[in-house]
Amino acid sequence: MKIRFTILLGIAALLAGCQESRTSTPGFEKVFVAATPHDISDVEYIIGPQDEITVQSPNIKEMDKQKQIVRPDGKMSLNLLGEVAVATKTPRQVNEMLQQMASKYYVNPDIKIEVIANSKFFFVVGAGLNNQGKRPYTGNDSMIKAIAEAGFNDGAWPQQVLLSRPKKPGLDKTYTVVVDFKRIFEHGELWQNYRLEEGDIIDVRDSPLTKLNKDLDKVIGPFTGAGAVVSSSNTVASPAAHP
Repeated sequence: MKIRFTILLGIAALLAGCQESRTSTPGFEKVFVAATPHDISDVEYIIGPQDEITVQSPNIKEMDKQKQIVRPDGKMSLNLLGEVAVATKTPRQVNEMLQQMASKYYVNPDIKIEVIANSKFFFVVGAGLNNQGKRPYTGNDSMIKAIAEAGFNDGAWPQQVLLSRPKKPGLDKTYTVVVDFKRIFEHGELWQNYRLEEGDIIDVRDSPLTKLNKDLDKVIGPFTGAGAVVSSSNTVASPAAHP
């Protein structure tokens, strides 16, 4: 039985291998830009269908606090103003348009809109997160903000967080940059706090040790009746050199 267990352990180790580190795509510096100190994009948000818009106009009761969902045709219907086409416009442009339309009825109308993004998303995925999934893209999103909301779990590999930007118009291929959150947290290297764009994918994988334990458990668990646990004083393998 002891020999059989030893053989199984050897097979499991071969099957498990190591969680390989990744390196950034050459040329990533031209694709990913660090977030500003205020964590705000310099690219204005573009309104699209399914976005929720709230109108703020304290001096115009007919319009104040109206909430509308932008329809598939890109329009919304407002009291006093009727049908208004807002898709493909920025909030600033819509503010100016609504003020101009309302000026037929009021002198210097004060109108502003608030947008809850429901039409554009980025994705935070991976076994190393507490809360993964699709996140609304607002134009004010960064790596630190996204990870703070998703949360690393105990098995995460913070030195090897992958940010990928899929191929799209203006981008010849998918680019991936490796972000070392340990260096961000311990050394304040905020140049790695990249600003996110619509469609970006953040992937937080298991650390090599966590992956090894999971793979061993799959192979050895059915024979032992318990999960395999591998411990080490170095809980996270050394990552590849940061970009």
